[in-house]
Amino acid sequence: MDVQIWLGLSLEFYFLSMIQCTKVLFGTKVQIKEIDIDTGNVKILVGDARGEMYGMDYDPKYKYMYFTRYNHRTIMRFPYPSDNQVLEKFIDTGKGPAGLAIDSESGHVYWTEYDWHRLRRCDVNGINVVIISSNLQNPFSIRLSLVNRWMYVVERFKRIIKARFNYSEAHGIIDLNTRVDYIDLDKNEEKLYWTTYYHGEFKSASVRGCDVKTIFQTGITNYYQPIDVYGSSIFHSNNKKLFMMNTTQGTTSTALYTDAYRIFSIYVHHQAVKELILNELTSITNVTGGHYL
Repeated sequence: MDVQIWLGLSLEFYFLSMIQCTKVLFGTKVQIKEIDIDTGNVKILVGDARGEMYGMDYDPKYKYMYFTRYNHRTIMRFPYPSDNQVLEKFIDTGKGPAGLAIDSESGHVYWTEYDWHRLRRCDVNGINVVIISSNLQNPFSIRLSLVNRWMYVVERFKRIIKARFNYSEAHGIIDLNTRVDYIDLDKNEEKLYWTTYYHGEFKSASVRGCDVKTIFQTGITNYYQPIDVYGSSIFHSNNKKLFMMNTTQGTTSTALYTDAYRIFSIYVHHQAVKELILNELTSITNVTGGHYL
């Protein structure tokens, strides 16, 4: 390839790396779909998910999306992004797999077992299954901070726990006094966000458990309200509708999509345009035997 062309492409990649393509994945008891925030286009990724998937997380190293199937006692996964989303069973679990989180640095998958009151872990190849804790009270959602090596676990009707990944240190940091199904972690601001099932509240606090605030009232109660936070945006659902809102206190929500089924989980995926183009160039290289056309 001509040097000038390579230089031009390099400059384009530099500026395109500043641009993010944001897609929101959401799971119902039937399907996993993807909505492009920029275009509004909706795509079915998994057409036969079959089960309430309360937990969903992504392994950026091996590029797999994982999700729990509560009633089937399994964790499933599929390659993402990919034009061929082949669904495979990753591992059988105990009763009531709910929350799920990926430690891509150490190659571990964590999940909660709601009915058996356990937190478990295995390797990303499905072996070395261990019990991290077996005396939790209705554990549901889980989030990881890979930088600080802390995990945050919701005991559904009781509290939010902050613990080391091996549970060598664990303590409750927020008393809930109501039902909370979902939390998310803003790693940049070091904040936790969660929704209350009975009151329809969005709340936030520092990762130390202080400065608890109510930032938004959804007006919707007695529905699962999964959330995912990215930057200054919160993506959330109540029942069948997907929304986006700002993390600023007193904000309002913008409706993005309405599904035919109740939404149980949300994951926000970001990919630089540069990476998308490099993937295309790699595909072309493979087809042409290493030579660009």
